[in-house]
Amino acid sequence: MARKYDLECPIAGTLDIIGDRWAILILRDLFLHGARRFQDFEATLPGLTPSVLSARLKSLEADAVIATRIYEVHPPRLEYFLTPKGRELGPILRAMRSWGEKHARGDRPKPRRTDERE
Repeated sequence: MARKYDLECPIAGTLDIIGDRWAILILRDLFLHGARRFQDFEATLPGLTPSVLSARLKSLEADAVIATRIYEVHPPRLEYFLTPKGRELGPILRAMRSWGEKHARGDRPKPRRTDERE
């Protein structure tokens, strides 16, 4: 189980809900594509194991950020979509995207080699 901050702080509370690794990228996919199926997330998030994906989806659903509906009965299969509470995260994700475009794309200084002199 993921660790939580458990602090009386709204930022910490937000991180308790969406701060786990992969959670923001799952939300990003839902904002970009609308309702998604488990295999859709697997296709767009390489490196995310099925067990971690399942845990993140369950956690986001438990916090009412996403919800599910059945799209196939036999065997039962779900698709995931943002709730109104989840859609309210849109400005946060847009701000993160904007910040990333400005500061996190290729403008990182190259690490200095230990044998380089100033």
